[in-house]
Amino acid sequence: VAITAGGWRWTLGLSCVPSTIMFIFMIFMPKSVRWLYFQGEIEEAKRILKELRGTDDVELEMEEIAEDYRKTKDDKLLGGKGCSLLLNMLRNTAVRRALLLGVMLQLFQQFSGINTVIYYSATILVMSGASSNKAIWLSAAVCTANVAFTFIGVVSVERLGRKILLMCSMVVMMIGLILLGISFIVIDKTSQGILTEGVGECMTVSESCYSCVASEMCGVCSNLAGDLMCVSANATDLISSTCEGGKVSDVCKTEYSWLAVVGLVVYIMGFAPGMGPLPWTINSEIFPNWSRDTAMSITTTTNWICNSIISQTFLQLTKAVTTSGAFFIYCGITLIGLIYFFICLPETRGVSLEHTEELFSSSLTFVGLKTGLRKKEIVNNEDE
Repeated sequence: VAITAGGWRWTLGLSCVPSTIMFIFMIFMPKSVRWLYFQGEIEEAKRILKELRGTDDVELEMEEIAEDYRKTKDDKLLGGKGCSLLLNMLRNTAVRRALLLGVMLQLFQQFSGINTVIYYSATILVMSGASSNKAIWLSAAVCTANVAFTFIGVVSVERLGRKILLMCSMVVMMIGLILLGISFIVIDKTSQGILTEGVGECMTVSESCYSCVASEMCGVCSNLAGDLMCVSANATDLISSTCEGGKVSDVCKTEYSWLAVVGLVVYIMGFAPGMGPLPWTINSEIFPNWSRDTAMSITTTTNWICNSIISQTFLQLTKAVTTSGAFFIYCGITLIGLIYFFICLPETRGVSLEHTEELFSSSLTFVGLKTGLRKKEIVNNEDE
């Protein structure tokens, strides 16, 4: 579609299809039980809760929601509004720790490099030696893998738990990033050599075909003798008189471009079930009602700021430290995130919203290390 006349209009227009499907399904989505209760529609809240749980025995959960409603009203009166609310959130140990965790979840999600893969997948594949048309189709396959592996997360999140799934997700992502970094080192070493000197402003980047096309201003072509040249893409007169067919290419022939494809797919296999959805899932579970809307706003803002930073700096980063170096940096950031979440992320599976705050009330900073013990205490209290 993108390579046909006016194809970009179809590309943009097709995005209306999933939006329309989502709009239709949202019509049938039930309202939040807690929101209904907080609005005074108690019977409607009970009816929907029975449908969601598949049982009429929901009295205990309704009592917990009622208690949470009373507590939330009191907390909101004490918490205040605006700057006063934010200050009270920071003074509250449990909320402060939860907020730091929520911000870090969104920060590491983006700084692990996901949107360089989503936004620049075609560019990355062209860098690895794939033709432009081939790169477009391969990037579509990468995005399809993203959708497909998301369903693994849907099935696994309640079986494995949030923390284990997130840890496994980040380990697989690191393997994918290492493969991407290694692939570009191999491609650089095995790409066609420049058999003649670079011409003009491209002389300094003519050590190999890969280093030549990595520069925005340069491309490669075969001269009339069949030798490979690195020339400026703007030198139209030189290209027409010297290059075979009068064309310059930004693709280097290599037998190892498949390595980059494997790296991208492995990375997406790791990201889609865990690091993709879980920051949003966990953030919806760790804040008390009186601070949830403000805390969620802060963490969401963090996500989009980091998204902007990572997408705006990728190409500059590849120039500064090479493409392989950029992926190794993302891998290092992911490793730091893995260590942080191992220490500080508690398991929230099976813990109700009303009791999640207790997970962060420990006197220890490293709440994640005592998740199992703390969770047992909470579940036992609920059973009593």
